[in-house]
Amino acid sequence: MRSTALLLFAVVACFALPLVAQEKDAAQDAMMPPKALEDDLFKWMVGEWEGWGTSPMGKSQDWQKIEMGLDDQFVMIHYTGKTVEMTPEQMKMAAKAHNMPEEQVKGMIGTVYKGMGPMTINPMTGEIMAYWFDSMRHTYTGTGKRDGNKYTVNWEGPMGSSVMNVEKTGDDKMTMTFDQKDPAGNVMQSRAEFTRKKMAAK
Repeated sequence: MRSTALLLFAVVACFALPLVAQEKDAAQDAMMPPKALEDDLFKWMVGEWEGWGTSPMGKSQDWQKIEMGLDDQFVMIHYTGKTVEMTPEQMKMAAKAHNMPEEQVKGMIGTVYKGMGPMTINPMTGEIMAYWFDSMRHTYTGTGKRDGNKYTVNWEGPMGSSVMNVEKTGDDKMTMTFDQKDPAGNVMQSRAEFTRKKMAAK
């Protein structure tokens, strides 16, 4: 009887040891970071960009600095936009949208908006994951996908939902479009075109 028990124990141990080793390997894999982000479109975005944007709220002068971060697991985006021009019609629209007098809306000319956020690709699903924080103290979350030289991100945040398309239109040209729906359900469209800023040779 004792020899049978010892035999059973030995058999169980033979099966259990590989399982314990597999669990240990899985735990080690879970603690290891994935390979660095290798998406060629994201890598192409890295650099400094400048351009102009148009929206129902006016015309803006825009800058972006994009770099790899956190051991190349994320693309880190830093954006600055300055409102430089508003037509009388746009002022009326802004006054209505924000429930403020037109005279106060004129003060929006010259204002600066800043935002920053990380973006990456889920290594398990291939889905784009993104987050955004801005100088209005708003936070947004986004998910999306890539299609050729363009990627699309659906954003959700306190100012409503929006769909952003970013497209490589040349080696040093980038186009960005937004379809944004505010909390009241109104849809606003905006567009920005960026050119890569050439760095001076050292």
